Amino acid sequence: MNVLCFTTDLTSSELAAWVQAVGTILAVLAAAAIAIWQSKKQHESALALLKAEQRHAKVEQAKTLLTLSQNCTRAAKHFASQMHDRESVHKIASKETYFDFGELQALQNATTNIPLYSLPSTLLTHAMVLGATVRQFKQTIDMAIELHRQMDASQFQELFKTFGEMTESLELTCGDIEAAVQLVQDEA
Repeated sequence: MNVLCFTTDLTSSELAAWVQAVGTILAVLAAAAIAIWQSKKQHESALALLKAEQRHAKVEQAKTLLTLSQNCTRAAKHFASQMHDRESVHKIASKETYFDFGELQALQNATTNIPLYSLPSTLLTHAMVLGATVRQFKQTIDMAIELHRQMDASQFQELFKTFGEMTESLELTCGDIEAAVQLVQDEA
């Protein structure tokens, strides 16, 4: 009978086998615990990275919308300045003066194709207002070109007033979008 710290009927080789078996089980359990801990840390790290990327994407979408609204405002001012009086409208309609209808259509397409579902909620209404204003601006120009021969002086005055109101609306929308972009950046 061997006597260590306790009494046992095991031979030294049997005792060594038992120690080795217990040690192996503990090593397997430790390895599993370490693997689980590392997996959890990797998951947390990947999740944090995904959230950071999503925040960055929201900020970039907001900045893109701001740039688009600023470009629409500048373009609307330019188009309105080209159609500043009755004669300029007639010259554009008769193609004596160049007017970039393609660019106006491109701006309408750009604002129509804004992916509203992916915008931060603080920008959704502003994006819709921007799209509606650009669409109405284009419709007003198209109507003026089509009906310019039948329009009287008061209708032309109303047209120019409408251009002014629409460009002012676009400027206000730009300001609103700029404030919303700042909120999105602060949240990120």
